[in-house]
Amino acid sequence: MLKKYPIQFWLLCLSTLLFFFSFTILIPELPDYITSLGGEDYKGWTIGLFTIAAGLSRPISGKLADIIGRKPIMIFGGVVCIAMSLLYPLFTFVFGFLFLRFFHGLSTGFMPTGSVAYLADIIPADRRGEAMGLIGIMNNIGMMSGYAMSSIIMRNLGLNNMFYLSGILAFLSVVFILTMKESLPKTKPLKLAYFKLEKEDLWDSRAKEPALLMLLTVAMFGAIITLIPDYSVGLGIENKGLFISIMTVSTIFTRLFTSKLSDIKGRIYSCKIGTSFWVIAAVLLMFRQEELFYLSAIFSGLASGINSPALFAWAVDVANGIRAGRAMATLFIALEAGITIGAVVSAAIYNNIFANFTFVFLGVALMSLIALLYLFVGVQKQDPKSIAN
Repeated sequence: MLKKYPIQFWLLCLSTLLFFFSFTILIPELPDYITSLGGEDYKGWTIGLFTIAAGLSRPISGKLADIIGRKPIMIFGGVVCIAMSLLYPLFTFVFGFLFLRFFHGLSTGFMPTGSVAYLADIIPADRRGEAMGLIGIMNNIGMMSGYAMSSIIMRNLGLNNMFYLSGILAFLSVVFILTMKESLPKTKPLKLAYFKLEKEDLWDSRAKEPALLMLLTVAMFGAIITLIPDYSVGLGIENKGLFISIMTVSTIFTRLFTSKLSDIKGRIYSCKIGTSFWVIAAVLLMFRQEELFYLSAIFSGLASGINSPALFAWAVDVANGIRAGRAMATLFIALEAGITIGAVVSAAIYNNIFANFTFVFLGVALMSLIALLYLFVGVQKQDPKSIAN
């Protein structure tokens, strides 16, 4: 497998791992941290503002990635992550913290957009699903490491040092990017005029199907990353990052064995399977039982491991190498919108009452069910070779 991909791909994988590790180590501690600042009612916004900023920046990052190059976009995302990590210890009041969470979201508005566009440039179409799965594994390892080590780092180093560690990891991510060659054949110097957005920069209609499916299914993930720490405490589970750790291990193993599924059987076929698993995972959490909690984590990993590579490969397929940055931006906008909806709405429904988790996960189960129905009856057939059943 190593010989199948250029060295640039593996450098991108290492950068992705470090980048996701850098901001994920903070997430399990944020609900308690904002509560300690007096912002208990704003828990949902610790993720919501982050993803809103990422979504708002996608049209700009996608357009610029197609003009000035993939590398500058990735580097900017990493630098933002570094800066915000250094500023957190200075903004120790609720709205100052939320202000930083918003601007921290710019990092994921730029870095992944440039990364996926870069990957689309260097990987042929018949291996895109597999390549998306492999880089997704690096994403997952970074997130799993962050969730698994967050509580340990907090106990041993304290919160401020964890913020600084986050910045160091982001810095190392940027170092790997600096060693990579630019993949866009013709680049232009940055101009102020490039920040003017046209309609096609805001929404690439070629990616509308995978974007809609992404929005509907990742609402579950938004609810998970926002409320699973509280859900865990309600069940008496001490490790607030355990669900995400189990989910991530499940995702990694799924991607190792199914990353070529959508290359062989098609994007729609893969998404039908993955979306079905999202429905099952949400239903299991409705019952608020510890055994089902662990089982849901496994199904969530299966869902993410199958769905995500297929949806990203689908978007790259329809972009067909032309303005790929904009197509990726559209998909990421849908991703951030779905996570934001899942985070903010689920936190409002939860309202710090454990019994309300039944209604939270009923809602996200229905969203995934709508996505599943859309796959069976609403998706227009596009390229039979790449996405047909």
